[in-house]
Amino acid sequence: MKLITVFTPTYNRAYILGQAYESLKNQTDKNFTWLIVDDGSNDNTEELVKKWNQECIIEIKYIKEENQGKHVAHNTAILNCKTQFFLILDSDDFLANNAIEILNKEVIKIMNKPNISGIIGNKYNIESKEKVDKIPKQIQYASGLELYQKYHFKGDTLRLYKTSILKENLFPVIQNEKFIYENVIFDVIDSKYRMFINRDELYYYKYLNDGYTKNGNKVKKQNPIGYAMSLKSSAIYSLKQIEKLKYKILYAIWCRRYKIKFDNDIKIGKLILIIVKIFEKIKFPKFFFE
Repeated sequence: MKLITVFTPTYNRAYILGQAYESLKNQTDKNFTWLIVDDGSNDNTEELVKKWNQECIIEIKYIKEENQGKHVAHNTAILNCKTQFFLILDSDDFLANNAIEILNKEVIKIMNKPNISGIIGNKYNIESKEKVDKIPKQIQYASGLELYQKYHFKGDTLRLYKTSILKENLFPVIQNEKFIYENVIFDVIDSKYRMFINRDELYYYKYLNDGYTKNGNKVKKQNPIGYAMSLKSSAIYSLKQIEKLKYKILYAIWCRRYKIKFDNDIKIGKLILIIVKIFEKIKFPKFFFE
């Protein structure tokens, strides 16, 4: 019985998606499903996946839908996932050959622990080759929020979740917007659960010129409500009061700039509005979002 679905959202990434496929077909343990959700690609992604399926090396499920954004593709994958665990693998990333073998053993440890949402680990940048792990060695469980704010972890993280938990925390869908930051659902999960920490070298990435990371400012401006949700989430779920205050201010600045109504969940007091107006007068806020 398969325990893990590897989910890859993709949009016009036929030129790089083969890298992920090569890493998956070379897994020492092929007891997993690769679920690809194609977000309306107009390149040859579909033909590539058909070819890979004909090779019958790994189980591949392919879903193509109209272009709605990565977060909607994530929702589609969750609703079509048949395994207990769900590993996110971006289309420009790849796994170590023994990743599934290790993770299949690790998920057994957390399967019957209701307070654990999944597994979190390091991602390794193949360009910088920097291996950053500032998690104290004695720590075996922590939420993502705790890793970054309490233990001062730096870098991106591998995320494997219990599918049942993700089904209860789908991304909101915003009309005319195609991107929402992952913390909008991860912060909610982190507020209720902790994760098992894995320190093996399992996941590799690099930032591409057409990716979200290198086009962050453009993405934010094209999806102002989605970015407001991200700031709001940080304002609510950050562990430190000073962080909550910072994100409340950023949230208020962003909402005023894009004429978004403040959410009632965020208490924007008079003092915060005074600070926001001062920032607006000196045109300082733009540096927060660069």
